[in-house]
Amino acid sequence: MKKIFSIAFFVDIALILFSVSQGKYALLNSQLAFIASLFITLGSFYGYKGVVQKKSHLGRDIIEEIEDRFELYSQEKSQQLNAKELFEEERAKIKKQKALKNFMLGVGGFFSIYRLLGYLFLVVAILMLIRRSIFEPVTFLLGLAVLPVSAMIYALFSRE
Repeated sequence: MKKIFSIAFFVDIALILFSVSQGKYALLNSQLAFIASLFITLGSFYGYKGVVQKKSHLGRDIIEEIEDRFELYSQEKSQQLNAKELFEEERAKIKKQKALKNFMLGVGGFFSIYRLLGYLFLVVAILMLIRRSIFEPVTFLLGLAVLPVSAMIYALFSRE
């Protein structure tokens, strides 16, 4: 994560140099967009970090329950179900339960307060710039693109 932000810092410096040459309000537009993008990204990170931590704790509980949940080893071979039938039955049960459970766990990351505040900042910044008639869409979009471009650069040149 730190490497992506260090790349983003250098990409943002390049954007600052470009924005200064573009006009009076281009720098303001690009940096407000960059800050909004940064808030949204960090909000998403912290929101989904909580979701992953919750799921990892649930995973430990599930593993402890699994050992011989279906009592397959205690039954005689003649009484056991065909492995394929057993697999299909359990798959159907788990599919119904997991879909709603995964949605409810994942929705916490999507509706993270930090992420929503980032989007609120983005909307307020755009409205403020439009109201003052200083909104420049090209530099604003370039400011929003700094973090995605930085992540792409990191992915292309990372050896991890």
